[in-house]
Amino acid sequence: MKATRDWFGDALVELAAQHEYVVVVNCDLAAATKTAAFKHAFPDRFFEVGIAEANGIGVAAGLAQEGFRPFVASFGHFLTGKFLEIFQSIGLNDSGVVMVGTHAGMAIGKDGPTQMGLRDVALMRTLPNVEVLQPADGVETRRMLRYVVGHRRPTYLRLCRQPTPEVHDDAYEFRFGHPDVVRQGTGTVILTMGGPVPVVLEAADLLVEHGTDPTVVNASSLPLNTAAVERLLSRYHTAVVIEDHFSKGGLADEIARIVLGMRPRIRFDSWGVDDYGQAGSPADLYERYDLDAPGIARRITRFLAAPGDPSRKDNAE
Repeated sequence: MKATRDWFGDALVELAAQHEYVVVVNCDLAAATKTAAFKHAFPDRFFEVGIAEANGIGVAAGLAQEGFRPFVASFGHFLTGKFLEIFQSIGLNDSGVVMVGTHAGMAIGKDGPTQMGLRDVALMRTLPNVEVLQPADGVETRRMLRYVVGHRRPTYLRLCRQPTPEVHDDAYEFRFGHPDVVRQGTGTVILTMGGPVPVVLEAADLLVEHGTDPTVVNASSLPLNTAAVERLLSRYHTAVVIEDHFSKGGLADEIARIVLGMRPRIRFDSWGVDDYGQAGSPADLYERYDLDAPGIARRITRFLAAPGDPSRKDNAE
């Protein structure tokens, strides 16, 4: 298994060999963000700004205005910590920069909340012209990179530190904004993105043992296509969102906005990280926040057992 940051580093070198306009702006984290291979392959297209994300964002925005497709890379927490510069230089100017935020969620573990990428999706969703992408595995990372290199829109690419198993096969085709069903079930649908996808699939197997056979959806790109999500959700009586991110502002808010516009309205629940996070081993942290497979299965079981809307649909085919 490999982490999506590792797949990103490999795919970026391959694509850069085909597209000379691809460049990298690094913030002293080439080893951690996996842009070191790009540096060795294309030293004249690699720009090191040091521990200075604000400067890196400005440099990348300028390169984009000159026709390049720059990837500015750092930990997601550090990069989106320079939100003013992102707003002014990239968002407002519609600069075609790919912001690469690694170490998404709590998997950074013992380094704690000062380095955890838990607010990044919420911040990026506020910018009307920025696309947010988070791949679940190596196949999706490569498909997303191909998509990203093929256009010049401002983009935030969220990548994980922890290795994840492959969810997709080679036939998978990425479609921006469209929900990707990775497990077909009935009655209940669970939506997530990125690193939690294989964990939710494991939780789904646990739920089957207790009589619930959920559909699992990888909602890996935002903003979502509202019509496509409505069509999907209308087949179920219950939807749950799981995310390795603050409980507010992320994928759950995106789905909730769509659910609120539906008639009839389905039952809905979500959870993520409801405080600033803690320092500890990733396994302990995910268990603490009910974001490991047993915790996810347990909370969904409790939610489904609670009194709900009597008008809800009985099943989904």
